[in-house]
Amino acid sequence: MEEFESLFFDWESGSLDEDGLARLRQLLRSNEEARSYFVQQQMIGAALRLDFDAGLESLTPEASSGETLTTRTDSKDERTTVSATQQPSGPSIVRLWAVAAGMLICGLTARMVYLENSNARVVTESTVSQPETETPREATSDGIALLTRTVDIRWADGTRTPQTGDALTPGKLAIDEGYAQIEFFCGATVVVEGPAELDLKSSTLARVHRGKFRAQVPPAARGFSLEVDDMTVVDLGTEFGLDVSPGATNVQVFDGEVELRSNLHSKQLLTAGDAIERTNAGAIKTTSTTPDDFVDIAGLETRVGGERQARLLRWQTWSKRLRRDPRLIAYYSFDQSGVWQRKLLSSVEPADRELDGAIVGAARVDGRWQEKSALEFKRPGDRVRVNVPGEYGSLTFACWVKIDSLDRWYNSLFLTDAYNQGEPHWQILDTGQLFFSVRHKADSDKKNPTPTHQPVLSPVFWKPSMSGRWMHLATTYDAGSGLIRHYLDGEQLHEESIDPALVVNTTRIGAASIGNWSIPTRPDERFAIRNLNGSFDEFAIFSAALTADEIQEMYANGKP
Repeated sequence: MEEFESLFFDWESGSLDEDGLARLRQLLRSNEEARSYFVQQQMIGAALRLDFDAGLESLTPEASSGETLTTRTDSKDERTTVSATQQPSGPSIVRLWAVAAGMLICGLTARMVYLENSNARVVTESTVSQPETETPREATSDGIALLTRTVDIRWADGTRTPQTGDALTPGKLAIDEGYAQIEFFCGATVVVEGPAELDLKSSTLARVHRGKFRAQVPPAARGFSLEVDDMTVVDLGTEFGLDVSPGATNVQVFDGEVELRSNLHSKQLLTAGDAIERTNAGAIKTTSTTPDDFVDIAGLETRVGGERQARLLRWQTWSKRLRRDPRLIAYYSFDQSGVWQRKLLSSVEPADRELDGAIVGAARVDGRWQEKSALEFKRPGDRVRVNVPGEYGSLTFACWVKIDSLDRWYNSLFLTDAYNQGEPHWQILDTGQLFFSVRHKADSDKKNPTPTHQPVLSPVFWKPSMSGRWMHLATTYDAGSGLIRHYLDGEQLHEESIDPALVVNTTRIGAASIGNWSIPTRPDERFAIRNLNGSFDEFAIFSAALTADEIQEMYANGKP
């Protein structure tokens, strides 16, 4: 697009030569983004010219006398001269607007159809990334609660296994062991201790089959209810415990009050300090409260802290081993101490300071653990500049990343500056798909255009509910087999074979950016906005296509 814009400006100014004109036409044929830009600029130009023509009527005779307008009509630089003293007025202006706009749209549409039908389609980043035009619709979600914490969790076989931070939809949740904290959209928070099973009904209701539950219900969430068989525990703004075992159901009120409703008994109000046990036969007896038997939010946080510390130590041990992997091309662990001095230190051992990255704009923030750092990318200029020398064959890219939103067409993970022959591009499309390609050749033959690379896209993996959650992304490029594989959190998302004619055996990187893309050495300051809206916590490039087991190991040892 940068090349196209430069050629377009030269064409507009009348300074484009024949070779440039041929290249401009080729880009219009092969690039949907270029065609959209061309139509948009022509429409804007026509509107401005009409507006300017109409405005000349208000000029004084001295100012307007003898003035002319010169407008471009086609790519051969033919010009139409309109006398400023012969401008239409009133309804004529409106008619001129309508006629000009209609003619322009019809002409450009016919031209684009002709170009599309008369030339071979060239695969580019732009053509594969833009979905078919459709009426924009506001994003929706059918979630009723959030899974906000888990500790030592093991989900029951054959049931859904949500990740921390996921929105939960109505349906069954089953835990064989461990703890989960669920925050319902009404405001109630429930700590679940496994083994447990429940059905989420709505943002104010769940049906319990077994397990221990401790609910905290602020006044704003009053009315939150848990059902057990034919009994409903309705919270009236309190904190209570519920233990459902094969033989009986135990309800304990630690603060405030709850109401018990049942078809077998009249309503019963329990206040702080009250506890009852109801047998499967329906008999109810009074018992004493045992709050220590139910893990509360504070207790769960203590367990979470212990688990986080254990995982941090596990990652640190694994990371120290990884640094000496002979296949490592570049590795940034983001765990350097002290003042960073706007450098992202290379973690490869033995140390090579030539691989250190230059931090531009990106801010230092907490990483997967509070004891570890990350870099946050928010502004269009945020990036880490690196220079990776050498030539390779197969490649693997892997990183821990937290995405806040996908608000760019292309959201950069790692992009080389010029995208020359043998250079890779790794990014996420605004559609939520991983994108990877290696440039096979720098330019396509102008007379017989052919693809210069084969983009490989994963299925859509990202959704707004994943915003702010740390995830592990990896892509492998096997030069020998021509296979590209995408991974999310250790699991393979997609596998695709590259056209043998587009397989690149010798890869290279050179000057590149983590989290952004540009060519800083360009003589002008214009650049496409591709910065990632999110954070990086770890980044690695290998000179081999890692196996699925190795990707899974990387995820398991780095999971926060």
